[in-house]
Amino acid sequence: MSYLNELCRFYERMTRSADSGMPPDGMTAENISFALEIDTAGDLIAVADLRDGRGRGQRLFVPARVPRASNVAANFLWDNTGYALGVDGKGKEQRTRQTAAAFRELHQRLLAGCTDTHAVALLAFLERWQPAHFAALDVREALLDSNVVFRLTGEEGFLHDVPALREIWRAARRADDDGAGRGICLVSGEAGPIARIHPSVKGVVGAQSSGAALVSFNCPAFESYGKEQSFNAPVSEEAAAAYTSALNYLLAREHRQMVRIADTSLVFWADAPVPEESCLGDLFDLTSSDDSPQDRTQVERLKAILLALRRGSPLNEADAALSPDVRFFALGLAPNAARLSVRFWLSSTLGDMLRHCGRWYADLALERQFPEKEPEFPPLWLLLDRISTPGRNKIVPPALAGQLGRVILSGGRLPESLLGVVLARIHAERRPDYFRAALIKAWLCRNKHEEKDMTTLNTDEDNIGYRLGRVFALLEKAQRDALGREVNAPLRERYIGSASATPRLVFPMLLRLAQHHVTKAKKNQFDGYDVRFSRQVGDILAGMSDFPATLSLEDQGRFMLGYYHQNNANYRKNDTAQPDAGEE
Repeated sequence: MSYLNELCRFYERMTRSADSGMPPDGMTAENISFALEIDTAGDLIAVADLRDGRGRGQRLFVPARVPRASNVAANFLWDNTGYALGVDGKGKEQRTRQTAAAFRELHQRLLAGCTDTHAVALLAFLERWQPAHFAALDVREALLDSNVVFRLTGEEGFLHDVPALREIWRAARRADDDGAGRGICLVSGEAGPIARIHPSVKGVVGAQSSGAALVSFNCPAFESYGKEQSFNAPVSEEAAAAYTSALNYLLAREHRQMVRIADTSLVFWADAPVPEESCLGDLFDLTSSDDSPQDRTQVERLKAILLALRRGSPLNEADAALSPDVRFFALGLAPNAARLSVRFWLSSTLGDMLRHCGRWYADLALERQFPEKEPEFPPLWLLLDRISTPGRNKIVPPALAGQLGRVILSGGRLPESLLGVVLARIHAERRPDYFRAALIKAWLCRNKHEEKDMTTLNTDEDNIGYRLGRVFALLEKAQRDALGREVNAPLRERYIGSASATPRLVFPMLLRLAQHHVTKAKKNQFDGYDVRFSRQVGDILAGMSDFPATLSLEDQGRFMLGYYHQNNANYRKNDTAQPDAGEE
């Protein structure tokens, strides 16, 4: 089944529960900042502030938002001040007059003949209100361009909650459906009115704040057989409203069913109501400490499951309360101008997803250099941060984040480009830290099927890249032992890139330089320092007749892993010397 079909099924399941937070048919959830309180004569009595302490509007179910981009189209019983009051901050007076006229005309047309007190009061307000009155309002600066609803003074509810007005809205939607083109819906397979323009999806990071379209056509090149706009991909009005409502629900932060992975917004849901439905996002970040006690309990539960899976325990033994056979769905969305692109779509069981996540963290498992600072389960956002291009706005390589999110949940090979990206950042910053070394290890385990234990130093490893990385760590330690912590030009900062790429050009010079460092270190450290150093280097280089001219990318990755392991071992054996803070 397609993701549109599953989103529609999710919408239907959620609307069967009154307290689910899913807007009912014909309604959408919008952030409303203010309520305009009017009396029966149509006078504006007060402006009620609905915002919370952070200045965010209250999320209310209001009549469904009309699709609009550059066109003028008003919403029923709510809108921004440009439509509802004829005042906005865009500086386009003619367009603002058009939007105010559209709002007034819509309500005069739909509410004509309605004798309900609320409808009469709203029509009177629209007749009496003048944009010039806006300057007299105390909250005019905060009110400008905000979304507003209406309320009759002295009442608690809003006009859009009045049964008579909601029935008028439903009747208007049925009339619009009758006038729409009809066809076979590709989602439901049923005949019905086809949506010409699909509702907008809001909440995707990087997309337009007003919303973006998942299905849309706006150029003749996209059209076929004379069908314009979304008639090219016939989806019924009902299905379009359902899948967009479901996406808007999932993308809302308060529902905890969305995770941001760089430029990808990942939403997930199940085909049945299970407690795990809102915790899948925690698998991407098991380090959160500021959540509620309930959230922290859930995170600890997930950690216990992953540790049990790492030990090889079956899932039912890892947590007997799980529902491993429940189907889970994951949809990765990325912004693309006024549209959304689908980075990936996954359909699997909860058990399979947990097993894949367990394998991911097992591949990442690595001895930590600073256990008090480095998490045992590195969150994906932090891994991406360590391989992103530094600057005011850190840049993660395009599509890489989405690919990693898909691999974590589905298994399979890691992107081939990942190793090159990690090495590029190490060469640029001269720092193979815990997170970058963990990504290298995961890439080697997953893509090269490394079965040897690479979580800590492996003295039996005979790979040339790994051995040279170990030697480089010993040479660096000899320099520090000789010159102290304040070294003007540490070997790592000057040579780690060239040493890992072209060993034959660099290592002979480094070994000659090391003789001076060892002689001086012998005076600073202990007698026999030179013997111990020579024995360590000799054991590692045993059987090597010459240094290779170049190392492949794989062996450069093993070089960095060998350096990281040996560097940890150097300072674990000697508690009086600690790794440089710059190597954190």
